Amino acid sequence: MPTADGQSVHAARFVRLREQRNLREARVQERSRSIIVLVAIGVVFIAGCRRSDESAGRNEAASTSAPAAVPAAPPAPVALPAQAEDDAPPEGVLRAYVWDCDGGLTLRMRNLFREKAISLELHEGARKLPQLPSASGARYGDASVVFWTKGGTATFERKGSPLVNCRENRARSLAADARVRGVEFRGMGNEPGWVLEVGPGNSLVFLMNYGEERHEFHDASVSGDLATGRSYSATHGADGFRATVRKEPCSDDMAGTQFDYSFVVESGTRTYRGCGDSLR
Repeated sequence: MPTADGQSVHAARFVRLREQRNLREARVQERSRSIIVLVAIGVVFIAGCRRSDESAGRNEAASTSAPAAVPAAPPAPVALPAQAEDDAPPEGVLRAYVWDCDGGLTLRMRNLFREKAISLELHEGARKLPQLPSASGARYGDASVVFWTKGGTATFERKGSPLVNCRENRARSLAADARVRGVEFRGMGNEPGWVLEVGPGNSLVFLMNYGEERHEFHDASVSGDLATGRSYSATHGADGFRATVRKEPCSDDMAGTQFDYSFVVESGTRTYRGCGDSLR
């Protein structure tokens, strides 16, 4: 039977052995935890590298498959349709006028509606005059010239010179207006009063009964020459229409005015004869 001292020694040895075993187990567990931590870090690191490689691959693929966006070029300017030199005049206003003035002076005036100005032909050449404020009529001028119209009369004033009175020459104004519109020939007759305009191109305008009736024809057929008679043919409803222009002296049967061209207009069963000029 063991003694009390022997039991104590044996118990102490047993305690030391258990402590040593516990210490070894703790060290093993600590090493295991360290290994697990290291393995986890390694896994995270590898996964991160793979994601980086995949992202880089996708970016590279995107860059090679789709070109980089190029800033859009600004839209090309749109060409606007050409506008007429002058806007349409107000009703009853001509594009051009001719004025007979005191002292034998003749002034030719061109309305520039869009610019609110006129072009006045003087002996030194055409002069552009802007519109000026006025209590009545239409007043145009610059630092040295003023032209003031009131109905069928006008005054012309040049700085340092006396005022000149002018009167519109209606017949010449109508011809000047037609020339601006591109009319090539203009003829007229009496009883009843009629006017024929030829042009631009092969278009015809026939005014009857002093302008109360208006007939327009486009793309009229043309034959002959001016020496023997140039004819413009078109249709007017069921009736035919033909105008013949011939270069020869012609005298107005009422006023006796002399012209360089004769005109014959055949509309339906009626024939009209008159005189006129070339506006080219």
